Amino acid sequence: MKNFKSLFLFDRKQQRGIFVLIILLLIVLAGFFYSQQLPKKVLVIEDSSVYQHKVDSLVAVQQSRRDTIYPFNPNYITDYRGYKLGLSVEEIDRLHRYRESGKWVNSKKDFQQVTQVSGQWLDSIAPYFKFPDWVTNSDKKNNKSFVPFKDRKIVIKDINGATQEELKKVYGIGPALSGRIIKERERLKSFIDISQVGDIYGLTDSTMIQLKKHFFVSAPIAFHKIALNTATEEELLSIPYFDDYLVEKLVEQRILRDGFKSWDKVMLTSRFPQEKLALIQLYLTLN
Repeated sequence: MKNFKSLFLFDRKQQRGIFVLIILLLIVLAGFFYSQQLPKKVLVIEDSSVYQHKVDSLVAVQQSRRDTIYPFNPNYITDYRGYKLGLSVEEIDRLHRYRESGKWVNSKKDFQQVTQVSGQWLDSIAPYFKFPDWVTNSDKKNNKSFVPFKDRKIVIKDINGATQEELKKVYGIGPALSGRIIKERERLKSFIDISQVGDIYGLTDSTMIQLKKHFFVSAPIAFHKIALNTATEEELLSIPYFDDYLVEKLVEQRILRDGFKSWDKVMLTSRFPQEKLALIQLYLTLN
């Protein structure tokens, strides 16, 4: 019995702790009973038919847009677009080979001869074909100002002196592409090699073949290559493919390596545009 009573003997700290614990339990119980007495909120489901109708309308509009075929030039059908239109891989390949040869499809009859598509497919898709105005204009034979590309006289000149109108005379170059060529020429302060023109976005290989028939590039008389291992930062910044950060890192690496011994080492420089190496080498030599 004496041992049993000893279980209930606590010092002052323990007594205060037990008291605080009892108070906390009473607070929790009071909160629980109070929450049980609060009125229950009834969930009211409103009529959602209006919202569902709006959702269905949006889905229908999206579906109609997905199924809509907009007018397009069949000469520029990509693999993905051809797949969406229902062309087979063989039919798409025939069109691409024909275009890579420098030829163009100018009618739905031409398209069927080249791709060998079925008449059923042609009847359903051909109404969406959109050819250039000079192809579709029925009066082009009577239009004295019209001259087909194949019959135009080729005048060869330096592209650094070409106007936008002269560039647009090249088959495959329109207002947008000719504008990009002019802007790139201004950014470079003049082309020094025809490969710089080929690097412009939107210029396909077939268009470059046509462009080279009309234009060439001759570097400015005062142009000379810069030696990377001895160039100043100012000289390196004059290269159109370099920025402040890259020049700083090139100079750091040049010092650490006691000069670059090969282009492989140059390309290890942080943020060096490796895809532009051939164009950079037009401006730079190692020594």
